[in-house]
Amino acid sequence: MTPVVRALRWGRSEYETAADIEMEMSGLSSLGVACICSGAEHPVLDGVEILIVTSKMRVDKDLLESTPSLRLVITTTSGFDHIDLVTAKRLGVYVCRSPLARRDAVVESTIAMATTLIRAQGELHRLSSAGSWGRDTLPTQSIRLIRGSIVGIVGMGVIGRAAKATWEALGASVVWCDPEVDGGASFDEVMAASDIVSLHCSLSESSEGLIDSRSLSLMKPGAILINTARGGCVDLAALLRADHLGGFGLDVFPIEPPQDLAAIALTRNTVITPHSAGFHVGLGACVAAEVVESVRCWLSNEPLPHPL
Repeated sequence: MTPVVRALRWGRSEYETAADIEMEMSGLSSLGVACICSGAEHPVLDGVEILIVTSKMRVDKDLLESTPSLRLVITTTSGFDHIDLVTAKRLGVYVCRSPLARRDAVVESTIAMATTLIRAQGELHRLSSAGSWGRDTLPTQSIRLIRGSIVGIVGMGVIGRAAKATWEALGASVVWCDPEVDGGASFDEVMAASDIVSLHCSLSESSEGLIDSRSLSLMKPGAILINTARGGCVDLAALLRADHLGGFGLDVFPIEPPQDLAAIALTRNTVITPHSAGFHVGLGACVAAEVVESVRCWLSNEPLPHPL
Protein backbone atom coordinates (compact mmCIF):
# COMPACT_ATOMS: atom_id res chain seq x y z
CA MET A 1 0.00 0.00 0.00
CA THR A 2 1.40 3.40 -0.96
CA PRO A 3 1.54 5.71 2.07
CA VAL A 4 -0.89 8.59 1.68
CA VAL A 5 -0.91 10.11 5.18
CA ARG A 6 2.10 11.70 6.88
CA ALA A 7 2.72 11.20 10.60
CA LEU A 8 5.40 12.21 13.06
CA ARG A 9 6.34 10.32 16.22
CA TRP A 10 7.68 13.11 18.46
CA GLY A 11 9.66 11.79 21.39
CA ARG A 12 10.42 8.34 22.76
CA SER A 13 10.00 7.26 26.36
CA GLU A 14 12.71 5.46 28.32
CA TYR A 15 10.75 2.22 28.39
CA GLU A 16 10.23 2.10 24.62
CA THR A 17 12.69 -0.14 22.80
CA ALA A 18 13.74 0.05 19.17
CA ALA A 19 11.55 -3.02 18.58
CA ASP A 20 8.55 -1.23 20.09
CA ILE A 21 8.99 1.76 17.80
CA GLU A 22 9.49 -0.51 14.80
CA MET A 23 6.25 -2.32 15.68
CA GLU A 24 4.44 1.02 15.76
CA MET A 25 5.98 2.16 12.47
CA SER A 26 5.15 -1.14 10.79
CA GLY A 27 1.56 -1.03 12.01
CA LEU A 28 1.11 2.52 10.75
CA SER A 29 2.68 1.66 7.42
CA SER A 30 0.19 -1.17 6.97
CA LEU A 31 -2.55 1.45 7.28
CA GLY A 32 -1.01 3.63 4.59
CA VAL A 33 0.65 6.03 6.99
CA ALA A 34 4.23 7.21 6.46
CA CYS A 35 5.67 7.97 9.89
CA ILE A 36 9.06 9.31 10.90
CA CYS A 37 10.48 9.78 14.38
CA SER A 38 12.00 12.90 15.88
CA GLY A 39 13.27 13.90 19.28
CA ALA A 40 14.10 17.45 18.22
CA GLU A 41 12.91 20.36 20.32
CA HIS A 42 11.31 21.94 17.25
CA PRO A 43 10.53 19.18 14.73
CA VAL A 44 9.61 19.88 11.12
CA LEU A 45 5.83 19.50 10.92
CA ASP A 46 5.16 20.62 7.36
CA GLY A 47 2.49 18.38 5.87
CA VAL A 48 2.12 16.27 9.02
CA GLU A 49 -1.46 15.15 9.58
CA ILE A 50 -0.95 12.86 12.59
CA LEU A 51 1.27 13.80 15.54
CA ILE A 52 2.12 11.12 18.11
CA VAL A 53 3.66 12.51 21.31
CA THR A 54 4.96 11.50 24.71
CA SER A 55 4.16 13.47 27.85
CA LYS A 56 7.44 15.39 27.62
CA MET A 57 6.44 17.07 24.36
CA ARG A 58 4.18 20.11 24.64
CA VAL A 59 1.53 20.50 21.97
CA ASP A 60 0.77 24.14 22.66
CA LYS A 61 -1.14 26.92 20.94
CA ASP A 62 1.81 28.01 18.80
CA LEU A 63 2.51 24.51 17.54
CA LEU A 64 -1.12 23.84 16.71
CA GLU A 65 -1.67 27.15 14.96
CA SER A 66 1.54 26.82 12.93
CA THR A 67 0.67 23.33 11.63
CA PRO A 68 -2.44 23.75 9.44
CA SER A 69 -2.05 20.24 8.04
CA LEU A 70 -2.49 18.65 11.47
CA ARG A 71 -5.67 16.60 11.92
CA LEU A 72 -4.99 14.19 14.78
CA VAL A 73 -2.85 14.27 17.94
CA ILE A 74 -2.28 11.05 19.89
CA THR A 75 -0.54 11.03 23.24
CA THR A 76 1.13 7.76 24.22
CA THR A 77 0.11 8.46 27.82
CA SER A 78 -3.04 8.42 29.89
CA GLY A 79 -2.51 12.02 31.03
CA PHE A 80 -2.96 14.91 28.62
CA ASP A 81 -2.01 18.11 30.43
CA HIS A 82 0.79 18.63 27.87
CA ILE A 83 -1.75 19.27 25.09
CA ASP A 84 -3.72 22.50 24.56
CA LEU A 85 -7.15 20.97 24.13
CA VAL A 86 -8.92 24.31 23.81
CA THR A 87 -6.88 25.36 20.79
CA ALA A 88 -7.08 21.87 19.28
CA LYS A 89 -10.87 21.94 19.48
CA ARG A 90 -11.01 25.43 17.98
CA LEU A 91 -8.89 24.32 15.05
CA GLY A 92 -10.79 21.07 14.51
CA VAL A 93 -7.85 18.85 15.50
CA TYR A 94 -8.86 15.53 17.04
CA VAL A 95 -6.99 14.47 20.20
CA CYS A 96 -6.93 11.09 21.89
CA ARG A 97 -4.92 9.32 24.57
CA SER A 98 -3.63 5.80 25.31
CA PRO A 99 -4.81 4.74 28.79
CA LEU A 100 -5.22 1.00 28.27
CA ALA A 101 -1.50 0.31 28.03
CA ARG A 102 -1.02 1.35 31.67
CA ARG A 103 -4.46 0.76 33.16
CA ASP A 104 -3.91 -2.59 34.85
CA ALA A 105 -0.41 -1.69 36.05
CA VAL A 106 -1.65 1.53 37.67
CA VAL A 107 -4.52 -0.28 39.38
CA GLU A 108 -2.19 -2.99 40.67
CA SER A 109 0.31 -0.38 41.88
CA THR A 110 -2.46 1.49 43.68
CA ILE A 111 -3.64 -1.68 45.42
CA ALA A 112 -0.07 -2.63 46.31
CA MET A 113 0.65 0.79 47.84
CA ALA A 114 -2.57 0.85 49.83
CA THR A 115 -2.14 -2.72 51.05
CA THR A 116 1.43 -2.02 52.13
CA LEU A 117 0.23 0.98 54.12
CA ILE A 118 -2.87 -0.43 55.79
CA ARG A 119 -0.98 -3.61 56.69
CA ALA A 120 1.94 -1.49 58.02
CA GLN A 121 4.32 -3.63 55.98
CA GLY A 122 6.69 -0.75 55.30
CA GLU A 123 7.02 0.08 58.98
CA LEU A 124 7.47 -3.55 59.96
CA HIS A 125 10.11 -3.99 57.26
CA ARG A 126 11.99 -0.91 58.51
CA LEU A 127 11.98 -2.35 62.04
CA SER A 128 13.36 -5.61 60.68
CA SER A 129 16.03 -3.70 58.74
CA ALA A 130 17.13 -2.17 62.03
CA GLY A 131 17.34 -5.65 63.61
CA SER A 132 14.13 -5.26 65.61
CA TRP A 133 11.58 -8.07 65.64
CA GLY A 134 8.50 -5.85 65.62
CA ARG A 135 5.83 -8.35 66.55
CA ASP A 136 5.23 -6.64 69.90
CA THR A 137 4.36 -3.42 68.04
CA LEU A 138 1.45 -4.95 66.13
CA PRO A 139 -1.28 -3.63 68.48
CA THR A 140 0.00 -0.08 67.91
CA GLN A 141 0.24 -0.27 64.11
CA SER A 142 -3.50 0.18 63.29
CA ILE A 143 -3.33 -2.74 60.88
CA ARG A 144 -6.56 -3.12 58.92
CA LEU A 145 -8.22 -5.22 56.23
CA ILE A 146 -9.26 -4.16 52.74
CA ARG A 147 -12.52 -6.04 53.25
CA GLY A 148 -14.89 -3.67 54.96
CA SER A 149 -12.80 -0.58 54.24
CA ILE A 150 -14.25 2.42 52.41
CA VAL A 151 -12.20 3.40 49.38
CA GLY A 152 -12.71 6.79 47.77
CA ILE A 153 -11.82 7.18 44.11
CA VAL A 154 -11.33 10.64 42.65
CA GLY A 155 -11.74 10.39 38.88
CA MET A 156 -13.90 7.80 37.16
CA GLY A 157 -12.12 7.44 33.83
CA VAL A 158 -10.67 4.28 32.31
CA ILE A 159 -8.33 3.67 35.25
CA GLY A 160 -10.74 4.83 37.93
CA ARG A 161 -13.44 2.43 36.72
CA ALA A 162 -11.00 -0.48 36.70
CA ALA A 163 -9.81 0.46 40.19
CA LYS A 164 -13.38 0.54 41.47
CA ALA A 165 -14.08 -2.97 40.16
CA THR A 166 -10.86 -4.33 41.68
CA TRP A 167 -11.42 -2.78 45.11
CA GLU A 168 -14.98 -4.11 45.20
CA ALA A 169 -13.76 -7.58 44.24
CA LEU A 170 -11.47 -7.43 47.28
CA GLY A 171 -14.38 -6.65 49.57
CA ALA A 172 -14.07 -2.87 49.94
CA SER A 173 -16.95 -0.43 49.63
CA VAL A 174 -16.25 2.25 47.03
CA VAL A 175 -17.41 5.86 46.93
CA TRP A 176 -16.33 8.05 44.04
CA CYS A 177 -16.55 11.48 42.50
CA ASP A 178 -16.01 12.88 39.03
CA PRO A 179 -17.49 16.17 37.78
CA GLU A 180 -17.76 14.68 34.29
CA VAL A 181 -19.66 11.54 35.34
CA ASP A 182 -23.14 11.42 36.82
CA GLY A 183 -24.01 9.33 39.85
CA GLY A 184 -21.12 9.88 42.21
CA ALA A 185 -20.80 11.63 45.53
CA SER A 186 -19.36 15.09 46.04
CA PHE A 187 -15.60 15.50 46.40
CA ASP A 188 -15.96 16.54 50.04
CA GLU A 189 -18.15 13.53 50.78
CA VAL A 190 -15.55 11.18 49.28
CA MET A 191 -12.72 12.76 51.27
CA ALA A 192 -14.67 12.59 54.54
CA ALA A 193 -16.03 9.06 54.16
CA SER A 194 -12.96 7.17 52.99
CA ASP A 195 -10.41 5.05 54.80
CA ILE A 196 -8.32 5.12 51.62
CA VAL A 197 -8.47 7.90 49.02
CA SER A 198 -7.00 7.10 45.60
CA LEU A 199 -6.51 9.73 42.90
CA HIS A 200 -7.18 8.77 39.29
CA CYS A 201 -7.98 12.20 37.87
CA SER A 202 -6.27 14.12 35.10
CA LEU A 203 -4.36 17.33 35.82
CA SER A 204 -6.40 20.37 34.86
CA GLU A 205 -7.20 23.83 36.19
CA SER A 206 -9.87 22.32 38.42
CA SER A 207 -7.72 19.48 39.78
CA GLU A 208 -4.41 21.29 40.28
CA GLY A 209 -3.80 21.46 44.03
CA LEU A 210 -7.09 19.64 44.62
CA ILE A 211 -5.62 17.87 47.63
CA ASP A 212 -4.77 20.83 49.84
CA SER A 213 -4.94 21.69 53.53
CA ARG A 214 -8.73 22.09 53.41
CA SER A 215 -9.46 18.79 51.68
CA LEU A 216 -6.90 16.90 53.77
CA SER A 217 -8.57 18.20 56.93
CA LEU A 218 -11.75 16.40 55.85
CA MET A 219 -10.06 13.01 55.91
CA LYS A 220 -10.51 10.65 58.85
CA PRO A 221 -7.72 10.25 61.40
CA GLY A 222 -5.65 7.29 60.18
CA ALA A 223 -6.89 7.52 56.59
CA ILE A 224 -4.51 6.86 53.69
CA LEU A 225 -3.93 8.90 50.52
CA ILE A 226 -2.62 7.32 47.29
CA ASN A 227 -1.61 9.36 44.24
CA THR A 228 -0.74 7.54 41.02
CA ALA A 229 -2.35 10.25 38.88
CA ARG A 230 -0.46 13.55 38.49
CA GLY A 231 1.83 15.21 41.02
CA GLY A 232 0.25 18.61 40.56
CA CYS A 233 -3.03 17.35 42.02
CA VAL A 234 -1.51 17.30 45.51
CA ASP A 235 -0.11 20.16 47.57
CA LEU A 236 2.90 18.22 48.82
CA ALA A 237 3.74 20.63 51.64
CA ALA A 238 0.17 20.40 52.94
CA LEU A 239 0.29 16.60 52.77
CA LEU A 240 3.50 16.47 54.78
CA ARG A 241 1.83 18.61 57.46
CA ALA A 242 -1.25 16.37 57.68
CA ASP A 243 -0.22 14.53 60.84
CA HIS A 244 -3.65 12.98 61.35
CA LEU A 245 -3.27 10.73 58.31
CA GLY A 246 -2.25 7.10 58.66
CA GLY A 247 0.18 7.36 55.75
CA PHE A 248 0.42 8.06 52.06
CA GLY A 249 1.68 6.54 48.83
CA LEU A 250 3.05 8.76 46.08
CA ASP A 251 4.14 7.72 42.61
CA VAL A 252 4.08 11.25 41.16
CA PHE A 253 5.31 14.65 42.28
CA PRO A 254 4.87 18.26 41.12
CA ILE A 255 8.59 18.32 40.25
CA GLU A 256 10.28 15.03 39.44
CA PRO A 257 12.39 13.95 41.11
CA PRO A 258 11.66 16.08 44.20
CA GLN A 259 14.74 17.62 45.81
CA ASP A 260 13.79 16.30 49.25
CA LEU A 261 13.05 12.77 48.05
CA ALA A 262 14.92 11.01 50.87
CA ALA A 263 13.21 13.06 53.58
CA ILE A 264 9.77 12.37 52.10
CA ALA A 265 10.50 8.66 51.88
CA LEU A 266 11.51 8.59 55.54
CA THR A 267 8.15 10.01 56.64
CA ARG A 268 6.35 7.44 58.77
CA ASN A 269 4.25 4.88 56.89
CA THR A 270 4.89 6.02 53.34
CA VAL A 271 5.46 4.31 50.01
CA ILE A 272 7.34 6.33 47.38
CA THR A 273 7.91 5.14 43.81
CA PRO A 274 9.53 6.99 40.87
CA HIS A 275 6.54 7.61 38.56
CA SER A 276 6.57 3.88 37.86
CA ALA A 277 2.98 2.85 38.60
CA GLY A 278 2.15 2.36 34.93
CA PHE A 279 5.28 0.46 34.00
CA HIS A 280 5.38 -3.23 33.14
CA VAL A 281 7.36 -5.48 30.85
CA GLY A 282 5.81 -5.07 27.42
CA LEU A 283 4.49 -1.55 28.03
CA GLY A 284 6.09 -0.21 24.84
CA ALA A 285 4.44 -2.88 22.73
CA CYS A 286 1.07 -2.13 24.34
CA VAL A 287 1.50 1.58 23.59
CA ALA A 288 2.39 0.81 19.97
CA ALA A 289 -0.72 -1.34 19.54
CA GLU A 290 -2.95 1.33 21.10
CA VAL A 291 -1.51 4.08 18.88
CA VAL A 292 -2.01 2.00 15.74
CA GLU A 293 -5.58 1.19 16.72
CA SER A 294 -6.36 4.88 17.29
CA VAL A 295 -5.00 5.73 13.85
CA ARG A 296 -6.96 2.89 12.26
CA CYS A 297 -10.19 4.16 13.79
CA TRP A 298 -9.50 7.72 12.65
CA LEU A 299 -8.70 6.65 9.09
CA SER A 300 -11.87 4.52 9.00
CA ASN A 301 -14.04 7.35 10.34
CA GLU A 302 -14.83 5.25 13.39
CA PRO A 303 -15.08 6.80 16.88
CA LEU A 304 -11.66 7.22 18.47
CA PRO A 305 -11.14 4.74 21.34
CA HIS A 306 -10.26 7.38 23.96
CA PRO A 307 -10.98 10.87 22.62
CA LEU A 308 -10.33 14.08 24.53
